[in-house]
Amino acid sequence: MKVGLASAIGLGSAALVVALAAAARQGVGPSERTGDPSGHASFATVASFAGSDAGRRSLRGGSSEAPRHGGTMTQSVTASYGTLNNITRTKSGEELVCRTYLFPPLLDLDPDTFEIVPLVAASRPEISPDHRRYTWRIRPGIRWHRGLPDGSPVELSTADVEFSWRMIADTRSGAVKAKGALGPVESVKAVDRYTFVVETSAPYFRSELEFGYDFRIMPAHLCTQDPEAFGKDPLGRAPVGYGPYRFDEWKEGAYLSLVRNPEWFAPEKLPYWVDRVRIHFVPDVNQVPTLFERGELTLVAVNDCSRYEEMRKDAAWLERATFHEYYLPHVVFITWNGLHPAFADPRVRRAMTLLNPRDLVRDKIYRGHAQVVSGPWAVTARECDPSIAPLPFDPPAAAALLDEAGWQDHDGDGWRDKYGKALRFVLEYSQTTAPVFTVGLGWFQEQLKAAGVAMETRAVELNQLAAELGEHRYDAAMLGWVADPRDDDVYDRFHSDAIDAGSNYGSYRSAECDRLVEAFRAEFDESARLKVAHAIHRRLAEDQPCTFLYNPQSLVLVSTKLRNVKLHAMGARWFDWWFAE
Repeated sequence: MKVGLASAIGLGSAALVVALAAAARQGVGPSERTGDPSGHASFATVASFAGSDAGRRSLRGGSSEAPRHGGTMTQSVTASYGTLNNITRTKSGEELVCRTYLFPPLLDLDPDTFEIVPLVAASRPEISPDHRRYTWRIRPGIRWHRGLPDGSPVELSTADVEFSWRMIADTRSGAVKAKGALGPVESVKAVDRYTFVVETSAPYFRSELEFGYDFRIMPAHLCTQDPEAFGKDPLGRAPVGYGPYRFDEWKEGAYLSLVRNPEWFAPEKLPYWVDRVRIHFVPDVNQVPTLFERGELTLVAVNDCSRYEEMRKDAAWLERATFHEYYLPHVVFITWNGLHPAFADPRVRRAMTLLNPRDLVRDKIYRGHAQVVSGPWAVTARECDPSIAPLPFDPPAAAALLDEAGWQDHDGDGWRDKYGKALRFVLEYSQTTAPVFTVGLGWFQEQLKAAGVAMETRAVELNQLAAELGEHRYDAAMLGWVADPRDDDVYDRFHSDAIDAGSNYGSYRSAECDRLVEAFRAEFDESARLKVAHAIHRRLAEDQPCTFLYNPQSLVLVSTKLRNVKLHAMGARWFDWWFAE
């Protein structure tokens, strides 16, 4: 269910990962803590602010206008999509389009409570006592956006489910991420037109949620049946789905356009009043506020916290936007490649963290719109152990660790070395102008230099960086991941089995961590599972396979042309918003 790391690289690479945001409150005025599903955070998690009559009318409860169809929701992403093939997609932006608009999942999460609710599935599955057999039933009457060549409609059925499973399970199809997201699923077999059975290799507490939310379906009546040709199927560029919006146009490097599906099967739950969705490709995140100001975007995330604070004080901006601040289940971090001769040693990795001025970045760049973290979970997640404090900024302690690890200045040239090789490395990050990367890494570089460590920074195109991570061809990389909004499982990031077939890009190996993440997966009692999660948190905080940096707030602007605006507990899911007359 989580957004894969390669598809969520960088703070700004998926500009509207707001679809996965944490708890939300609507209203006017200062931030306050409310409705956090984890019950964990001790600080303000969400606030919405309207500083004008136009803003107050825009927020839920501020207007008596009736819902209406119409208008175009314009959004932006920083990286163009590679494919909208629902099975072979890998990026977070592709996931958002496919899952939200074109190919909704079997199960959804209630946007405020995170409770599991059926969507494409007629109900939640029947589960065998041993938690290895799941019997699903598809909701009848769901139609594909395009049917047979003669115009006859085609209903979504178990034929599509079985076909999709064949493509996902076949290594020739290029569906590695889709298969990895389904955990221990072994087989998917149809019983009748609407009923199918999923068998798993082992009990896993998330099997229902992962299959229900992550199983990807494509149209069997339109797709190529050849697994080797599947990844290049033309439907990846002109997708045919069954969701609330239909594919309209994809202009490479410019925008993607979708139109409302009048045959959408769930308007009672998710009405989707907006007629069109246009997603612009805007590589430079600094352009986003300007495009919003010109009326070319209606819903945006702002990456420059200083600029956001200035806009909140500007009367003209208060007329055109409402302002929303909330914590995503999002962690920014540096991954250290354990195949590098220095970073194989946890003492060196700890030293790197001790040399990173994270508090300075939080205060000066994020302007307080972030929390420094000590582990892989967001500060609002139940799995996060609040008793584990982040390592402090402590250059003397870092120097002692590097000395202990044998990295000292043996030749007197000012740089630490070992076995005749200096401690030098390249830190890569996805191309962005976000200050946390461009400025924050400069501050980190200065501290490393003072400690005798040479770091070069390099901005890399997203697809290239993703390939280098997957093949472990890097020294260090600054990244971000968007975690599951509930019951987040870090197996694919830190188990040794995920080095070759998952997202353990740093080649981290720990017998204790392997044992813990396996125990986490097998534990169905929630309180017991959280104790295991806290043990995982402590192990990772000790070993520092990553320098866990920040859990940033999402800073979102919404046009005052919209009505009924409320950021749900899962963020800007705007299915119940509409445009004013």
